[in-house]
Amino acid sequence: MNYVIFDLEWNGCFSKKLDSNINEIIEIGAVRLDQELNVTGKFNILVRPEISKRLNSSVKTLTSLTYEDLMRGAPFTYGYNKFRKFCNGCILMTWSTSDIDALVSNVRYYKKFDKIDFMKKYIDLQQYCHDMLGLSDHNALGLQAAVDFLGIDTEDIPHHRALGDSIMSAMCLQKLYHKGALNAYITDTTKDEFYDRLFFHPYHIEDINDKDIDHSKMFFNCGKCGARTDKISKWDAKCKCFTAKFCCPKCHYEFAGRMQFKKKYDSVIITKKILKPHNNAEHEENSSNKKAAH
Repeated sequence: MNYVIFDLEWNGCFSKKLDSNINEIIEIGAVRLDQELNVTGKFNILVRPEISKRLNSSVKTLTSLTYEDLMRGAPFTYGYNKFRKFCNGCILMTWSTSDIDALVSNVRYYKKFDKIDFMKKYIDLQQYCHDMLGLSDHNALGLQAAVDFLGIDTEDIPHHRALGDSIMSAMCLQKLYHKGALNAYITDTTKDEFYDRLFFHPYHIEDINDKDIDHSKMFFNCGKCGARTDKISKWDAKCKCFTAKFCCPKCHYEFAGRMQFKKKYDSVIITKKILKPHNNAEHEENSSNKKAAH
């Protein structure tokens, strides 16, 4: 089982043909690894842009490439076919699915294909490394952050260039490699679900009656004593959040609770936050006075 880890550099631009934005690929870089993760080949090619006639300043700064450099590159179709031959049936990996997304968009634009025709199996290396490092938060693990965390020396490797980032990704995999664990991350890309999931854009649910909201989870525990609280107002929908007032039946602590629901392809991420209302200090004072009176 051999692997190809690849990375793309692209230039965000507007396509009159599509009447929408597209990330036009300007460089493809990759490393090929054998079953023992030894590097058996490297691939790098600049791609001549056809959609945009200029490079974004941020792309110039990150990559140190100029438009003149790219004009000496190859047409996308030529570069894609060369890359296809380099991969030769290997399992493909990228650091997050954003490069797959960009490659599919360019394939659709230039070659009129709906899918990457030579990719049969894929691994999201970012997700694998995130899990192997035991990270629990939902924030994406950046390549540079992973390199720093693993203490990998990348001083002689060009950053924000397709081949350099591919090499750094491979070094992260070598540090965290476990054959059994890695195999569990292999995705069959011949199924439509892979592309459905890839192009699904997460969004915040703004309708309280949306079928994906589990109303049984719309509760709060008291921030003081931990008891289950009672909702004492209706939900107010604002700024992609739902807010209501709650009161603890045990200690009578009142607060506002805010909830947010983020819809992903096959799950809903729920975020809860307790907001202390402005009149809570007055409520506590009144409660103390009542206790003193008794």
